[in-house]
Amino acid sequence: MEIQNPKVAQMSMESESNKTDVKENAYKKPVTAAEIQAWLVSYLAEVLEIDPNNVEVRISFERYGLDSSAAVVLIGDMEDWLGYELDPTLLVDYPTIEALSGHLAKEYKVKI
Repeated sequence: MEIQNPKVAQMSMESESNKTDVKENAYKKPVTAAEIQAWLVSYLAEVLEIDPNNVEVRISFERYGLDSSAAVVLIGDMEDWLGYELDPTLLVDYPTIEALSGHLAKEYKVKI
C-alpha cells in the first residue's frame, strides 16, 4: 500500500520560499528522540494533509510518497528546526521516522 499525494511534489517549491537562515533561527537546544519523532510525524501529516494519528513511525518515508527531492526538502527543513547541518541522504540509511529519530538522538548526542 503506497500513499501518494500531489502535495509532496510541491514541497520543494514551497520549502524554498519558506526557508530561513539556519544560523539565525537555529533551535540550538538539545531535543529528545521523542521530540524529533513528533516533529517528523507533524511534518508528514501537514504535507500529506492527513491526521497525525494516521502517520506510522515504522512505515518508510517512500511509502508516504516522498521521493528523493522531497526527502532533501524534509532534511533541509529539519536542519532549520534543529539548527545543525544534516546529511541529505539520511532518509536512505534511516528510512522510517523511528529509525531517523533514533539515529539523530544517538549521532548528535541529544537526550533520549
